[in-house]
Amino acid sequence: MADTHTDPSTSLVALRSLTRRFTSQTRLFGRRRVLTAVSDVTLDIARGTVTGVVGESGCGKSTLARLVLRLLAVSSGSVHFDGTDLVSLSGAAMRALRRRMQMVFQDPYSSIDPRYSVRAALLEPLHVQGLRPPRAEETARVEQLMAMVGLNPSLMNSFPHQLSGGQKQRVGIARALALQPDLVVLDEPTASLDVSIQAQIIALLEQLRQDLGLTYLFISHDLSLVRYFCDRIVVMYLGRVVEILPTANTPPRHPYTRALMDSSFEPDPQRRRVVTLLQGELPDAFDLPAGCAYAARCPGATARCRQERPDLASEGAHALACHHPLN
Repeated sequence: MADTHTDPSTSLVALRSLTRRFTSQTRLFGRRRVLTAVSDVTLDIARGTVTGVVGESGCGKSTLARLVLRLLAVSSGSVHFDGTDLVSLSGAAMRALRRRMQMVFQDPYSSIDPRYSVRAALLEPLHVQGLRPPRAEETARVEQLMAMVGLNPSLMNSFPHQLSGGQKQRVGIARALALQPDLVVLDEPTASLDVSIQAQIIALLEQLRQDLGLTYLFISHDLSLVRYFCDRIVVMYLGRVVEILPTANTPPRHPYTRALMDSSFEPDPQRRRVVTLLQGELPDAFDLPAGCAYAARCPGATARCRQERPDLASEGAHALACHHPLN
């Protein structure tokens, strides 16, 4: 396992050998099968930074996000938030600490209760945490949150079906900020939005980070967006971290990361190139091969790749799990 640690004094989140397994049974008396959605992830997230996690659908990104917030139980390993081991906390202690960590979900259409007005949705986190402001201050608090995310206060009494997708996502962001968190986990927050609205949401998130000193864990399948928005990039493949790029401009050395970059569309005509699609099928996640899980799709794979799984090893701040890295 690579030493992917940063200075502990600057780390807000520290993951150590984090693993999550799910079991499945095909029929009543059938054989139980195990899927390792997140496998042996060790990673630090520095305060005030944006750490991107990228990979294809099913690679474990969203599971990792939920493990960080302890919305899912950990099978093994540990999650430390500002020095506190989340795995060992009681439910009440975890609920209190969760004020400092919030999540913005992918689908703004289903993440807000359709029975709640914008006002009720923004006050809900405060009520759940027992921080209900005096009645006279509730409206001012809601207006403040709406102003932070660029929403007109006149929408305060509107319901989700009366809002656009971009407005709904702004409500979701405002709700995440209601408890003044330090960490915000963003699980594909722009995936269901039009491109022009995506740009507005990303600009808003960047402004909020600067104004409030937030730390982001940004989950996405869009490597181009991650390279634009994030300070550091973590690339996952079938539950494992295969590469950590210390900066957005660091050239990738893992064939999978390079393939992700080559398969993304470049909107700038001056930089446009031929889009190369990823070839081959993903291995069965319930029955992963003994060696590198990417070997069946990698044009440079050798017999060693198919037999021996590469460990994540560091080259300075750049970490890589590949027997034959690219130059």
